[in-house]
Amino acid sequence: MKSVTLIAPTAKNRGASDISVLTTPLSGILILGTMLHEKGYLVKFFDESFKTPEYKNIESDYVLISSMSATVNRGYEIADKIKQNSPKTQIIMGGLHVSFKAEEALQHCDTVVIGEGENVLFDIMDSKYKKRIVTGTPVADLNSIPMPDYSIVEGISKNPNIISVCSSRGCPFNCKFCSLKNMFGRKYRYISTKKLIEYLKKFKKIKNLCFDEPNFSANKERSIEILKEMKKNNIYPKYAWPSVSIDVAENDELLSLCSDISEFNFLIGLESINIEVLKSYNKKNTPETIRKSIKKLHDYGIKIQGSFIFGSDYDDKSAFKKTVDFCQDTEIDFPGFFPLTPYVGTDIRKELEENNRIFTNNWDYYDGAHVVIYPKNMTPYELQDGVISAFDDFYSTSKTIKHIRKGEFFYSFETLYFRHLIKKIIKENKDYLNYLDNISS
Repeated sequence: MKSVTLIAPTAKNRGASDISVLTTPLSGILILGTMLHEKGYLVKFFDESFKTPEYKNIESDYVLISSMSATVNRGYEIADKIKQNSPKTQIIMGGLHVSFKAEEALQHCDTVVIGEGENVLFDIMDSKYKKRIVTGTPVADLNSIPMPDYSIVEGISKNPNIISVCSSRGCPFNCKFCSLKNMFGRKYRYISTKKLIEYLKKFKKIKNLCFDEPNFSANKERSIEILKEMKKNNIYPKYAWPSVSIDVAENDELLSLCSDISEFNFLIGLESINIEVLKSYNKKNTPETIRKSIKKLHDYGIKIQGSFIFGSDYDDKSAFKKTVDFCQDTEIDFPGFFPLTPYVGTDIRKELEENNRIFTNNWDYYDGAHVVIYPKNMTPYELQDGVISAFDDFYSTSKTIKHIRKGEFFYSFETLYFRHLIKKIIKENKDYLNYLDNISS
């Protein structure tokens, strides 16, 4: 039987993915690994967040590498190293970045998969495609593919502290800075509630349950159905982490179920408190609706991890302090502050490219933490400095003490982690800050 090694690289820089204490194996490629494992292939799965193998010793028939922009250079480096030591190994790359940069990826691998890979995976293994670029098709029925099998992941326990499920694909929204709509489409597809519940029941205890999908609340009736079945089957994770849209606050039944089942942390793309910025991103919210929604969620005991993006044509240097003041006033629990990043496959990238406002295509810096554009109303350095200062201002020592006094030790640890991470990012990126200072002047 053929052997396959699957690899999820980590980013070379500390970026937006580090602004979290939760780390799970990359779900898309883990599903492919599970499919191969169930089919009888000899499978090894490495996510570098957990374990890095000796790449010079890999001699599999196939190597699959999945990368986002921030991890793709590391992916190319791994592919080149494996090919050098094992020329006969067929290297296949897929994921968000290479789906939009296939020709670039072909310089480092034998085959590039564009889009979703499940429907073309086994035909690639059987050498049925003559072309080196293979376009996948969306999986119409997500029940036809398996749930991720954590037992094949090197370096983690069979019952890990964090369980991540991707129960849907597609997103009905049209955010200008997001590439998911162009990767997975705007049609909402999902697995059955029954299949999801049966999967969750396999774990003896779930400490952290992450819903690794664009918008858990896109279909609120389905979300309510899932939560009801979790309650019915005594599935009560200690913490739950779904990405949701702000309009989730309009549904009291859904919020009530969340309060009954777990300590929910909603990850919400709030983006801005400037109405003009929100309009430019194709967001339908207003600062006032955001404020009211935050209060409503807090009334149900739900914590909020809201993200804000700076660098729009309607942002100036005053945006940072105004946003931090808003977060403190509304008591958003764990906000994230990020520079506008023109990821490949996004509408905002096309716009900025046409106006020559992107100054680097070094993908290592496309991690949601480094400035790579010329903003309209401030310099690149001022944008970078503003993002760092927003984190530093919000995640103060007093914030940590506040959580400790409430007995929220997990969240006090998270606040301390953020402060430590900010200092580390500044230290590790001193040269990049000098570079931004130079091009700004």
